[in-house]
Parts: sequence; C-alpha cells; structure tokens
Amino acid sequence: MSHSPQVAAAYLPQSNSYDFSPCFRFVKLYIEQADLAVANLEAPLAGKPYSGYPFFSMPDEMAIASIDAGFDVLLTANNHAADKGKKGLFRTLAVLSGKVKHTGSFENIAQRDSIYPLIVNVKGLKTAVLNCTYDLNGNILPEPALVNLIDTTEIEKDIKTAKERGAEFIIMCIHWGNEYTQESSFDQKNLAQFMANEGVNLIIGSHPHVVQEFNVIYGKDSIAVPVFYSLGNLLSNQRERYKNGGVLAKVEVNSGNGKIVSCTYMPLFLYKGILNGKYQYYLLQTPDYISDKIAVKLNKENDFLLKQFDADTKQRLQNINEWQ
Repeated sequence: MSHSPQVAAAYLPQSNSYDFSPCFRFVKLYIEQADLAVANLEAPLAGKPYSGYPFFSMPDEMAIASIDAGFDVLLTANNHAADKGKKGLFRTLAVLSGKVKHTGSFENIAQRDSIYPLIVNVKGLKTAVLNCTYDLNGNILPEPALVNLIDTTEIEKDIKTAKERGAEFIIMCIHWGNEYTQESSFDQKNLAQFMANEGVNLIIGSHPHVVQEFNVIYGKDSIAVPVFYSLGNLLSNQRERYKNGGVLAKVEVNSGNGKIVSCTYMPLFLYKGILNGKYQYYLLQTPDYISDKIAVKLNKENDFLLKQFDADTKQRLQNINEWQ
C-alpha cells in the first residue's frame, strides 16, 4: 500500500511509553487458537496528543498489543473513524499497513476497488470480510479518503464482487444499532435479513457497547445465517452493568464446504484494578474465573460484578443453543 510523502512524514515512530499487552494476558490463548481472529479498532491511530471522547486518538501500542494478542484482521469502519479527519484516517492505515490485515477505511476509491472486499484464505476456504458503519458521528471526511457506510446498494455490490473474486464464505462485520440497548432494533433485523438474502454467511455486530441477542435467520437459499447483533465491549473504560465486558464469538466452519458447524462464545469481563502489584485493565474469561482455572482472586465487589456480567450474558445469549 502506498502513501503520499506527507502521510509518510506524519507517521513517526512512537516511544515505547505504553504497553497494553497485559490487558490480553489471560485471553491471548483463546484468540491465538482461532484460524481467523477479527477485532473492531474503534478509534483512529492519529498520533499525539492522545485524546478521549468525543474525538479519539489512541496510542499505536493499542493496535500493536491487539496484533500481538493474535488478531489477524482489524476493522476500521466505525463511527469514530473520522474523529481526527483525513490525517487521522491516513495515519491509522499507515500504522497498520504491513503489520496486520485491515479493512473498512481507505485512502481513496481506487484503493478500495483494488483491495475490498478483503479476502483471506483460511485453511483453504476463501473468506471475505466485509465491514461498514452506520455513521461517522456527523464528521465530514474530506476526499479522497473514505469509510464504508451502510448502504444496501453498495453492500449488494460488495457481496457480488466478493463472490466474483472467489469468496466461498462471507462475513459481515457491521457497526450498527442503538447504544446501550440490549435488544437489537427493527432496522438491525431488517438489514440482517437483507444481507442474508444477498448471500452473507455470518453477521457480527458492534457499536451498542452491550451484548445483544444471538439469532438464526435464513436467506433466500434457506441456508441458516447466525447473527451476533452486538458483542459488547472488549477494552473500554465503561464500568456500568452490561457495559463492563463483552464476548468473543466463536464460529466453527467446515473448510471443505463452507458450512457452519457450531456457534459458541466466551464472556469476557473487563477488570480494572491491581494484579501482582500493577494497576491495569485485564480481560478475564468468566467461566475460567468462576471455575478457578485462572490464578486470579478479585475483591468482593469485582467478584460480584464479574459473576453478574456472566449471568447477564448467558441470559442474553441463551438461544445460541440452537446450534448445539
């Protein structure tokens, strides 16, 4: 991927003043075991000064830690993609390029046309990863930069292009829905059905920051399409009930025929506190904690919050047993 001299000059190596790898310490093995692990990178890598809400810019080390944890693809189409304008978007692409596969935002339409949809060979199964978002928080992204927005005409074209380029399995990773709402919206359901009818095999949602329900829908060809409407949060500073964690969705696919074999999930509670003398954020897989499979003992308050999140998540995703 080429970059203009201005972008190349703007991308300067950062000092190693941050280390986010401890956040993934307990869940890294689960991520690495996946043949294809995908995560939503919901903030631009726009460089210093770093900033939080409402216009994010996070350290490069966050992306590096995600890659080191085992994620194979990072998604960049979300409502914060244009928080720092074209410069922030270009710098994000520059940081990621050569380090990890990524998709969702592009320097220009020519680049998008050449590399999108992203197609990954997963154990011989050509898998397309699509990515789009409902909005850019009202931010105007100057041309020629662009971020994939939810547009049914474009989605239909992208699915067709994926198939023409040999995709045998199509995943849509979509940024949609209403924040903090535990039930998917009417629009989400309608859009999911449209994508299933067009040939998408799996739909994974983000943006609400809470876990939403799992469902099975059927396309025109009567093939079952699993939908995780929202996986909730992974790493964030949102501490309220339902927001203090998320799930890793695990979908097993037969690489020989592209048929989905099973759908499961791993609940992850985000603990903010001290472990081994260090203050940090840690992702903890709730079943392993509850069954004493990880050597972590939380204080009474966080022990309660973790178990509460685990119970809430199991309730929300109870119908995933349809795949068992």
